[in-house]
Amino acid sequence: MPSAADIEHLLRRTEFVARPNRVAELVGRSLEAAVDDIMSFSGDPGTVSFSSTDNFQRGVELTYFWLDRMAFDSPRPFQERLALFWHGHFCSGIMKVEKAEPMREQLDLFRRDGLTDLGSLALQMATQPAMLRYLDNNQNKQSSPNQNFARELKELFTLGVGNYTEADVEAGAAAWTGHSERWETGIYEWHPEWHDSSTKSYLGVTINQGGDPRDHGPQTIGVILGNGTVPQGAPLVANRGRPTRDVVSEFLTKKLWRSFAGTPIPIAVLNDLSSVARANNFQIRPWIRALLLRPEFYSTEVRQGLVAPPMHTMVKMLVATGLRASGNAPIWWMEGMGQRPLLPPDVSGWGHNVDFVNASAMARRSEAARFISWKTTAGYWAGDGLVHLAGGAIAQSEIDYTYTGTADQLVDRFLSTMRVTLSSSSRSALVDFASSAPWWQRQELVFLTLLTPEFHTA
Repeated sequence: MPSAADIEHLLRRTEFVARPNRVAELVGRSLEAAVDDIMSFSGDPGTVSFSSTDNFQRGVELTYFWLDRMAFDSPRPFQERLALFWHGHFCSGIMKVEKAEPMREQLDLFRRDGLTDLGSLALQMATQPAMLRYLDNNQNKQSSPNQNFARELKELFTLGVGNYTEADVEAGAAAWTGHSERWETGIYEWHPEWHDSSTKSYLGVTINQGGDPRDHGPQTIGVILGNGTVPQGAPLVANRGRPTRDVVSEFLTKKLWRSFAGTPIPIAVLNDLSSVARANNFQIRPWIRALLLRPEFYSTEVRQGLVAPPMHTMVKMLVATGLRASGNAPIWWMEGMGQRPLLPPDVSGWGHNVDFVNASAMARRSEAARFISWKTTAGYWAGDGLVHLAGGAIAQSEIDYTYTGTADQLVDRFLSTMRVTLSSSSRSALVDFASSAPWWQRQELVFLTLLTPEFHTA
């Protein structure tokens, strides 16, 4: 039976925050039952309805909608957490895509089908306008082939660097010619006159052998996940001659482990989880379920091994204070911390751990905590006299010079109202502050709580 600490760790990694009500629901269950509960979500999570006609503002609305789903509106926030993983893996950026509607369509795909199977997810992603625009396949023609998507499909999305040849890139680009979209409507279009239907060799398999030419591009995904072989001429010598499905399972397992565990993956875990992926024909649900059930996932190293990405930290701050995304500039703060949703730095997505730890990013985390805490205390001196937090309000009389309780009691009042559990060292630091600070500074407990390591580690 997992401990309460195990459940809290599991929830922090899958639902952003170990919400007390969720901890209470899952404590006492087997680990298998807890994981199944976390992964039990609707295939139709709803979507944002744009109220603005301005495209930039629509991108803001989409981001706010998604953050609120992560923090408040989803009964199973793992649905949004998993979509965030896919958003950083099969990523597109709104500046290149230029319209919010295709970005909404792509995120909705990840939110709806994030636990289905890798082949279906990759195929749908490949023919959505967001990816067609982002990697220029909307201009991929027999007369002027564009290799961007065909290359990244292998290098970043499935096989990894060094496990294919330039001939495979050329063959893949030819197979994907003709898939495009109409700019005015953002709707997928097929252009048969652009397509190269000539037979090609791709990762050791012959493709483009007649049939519906629209299926030639999807065949490349089938080969990668099926009967392909890493060519003898591939740069990565160690993988030459290996089945591509073996390479894919290892590549994606490492990336999933990095995202959810944060630490280098042990070789035994890599081998076992890769086998689960292949045995289930790349069904995602059993793959991730096996990851979340690994004993290594609950090790001290893993518990302490993941810096909270900026979106995670922002969600934690919103949950603790009860503030929703709109009106609180989360995009501004997250961008300064190093992760703005819908706008990855490049097609490889965002960084990891140390990439989010530098002087500028840490300063912006502090500024975000200051702003969020100010919003909760804005009426404390010249308003309603309350500090507004997730679990209710704390009155001025509970903090000011008339307060007769102990520093421990005051800190616990703030933490319980923020629905936050801290380590003993973090709590002790807050108690020391409450013991020595003038009464008019005690509302700063909100700010200091948002600065604790618990808000900046996952």
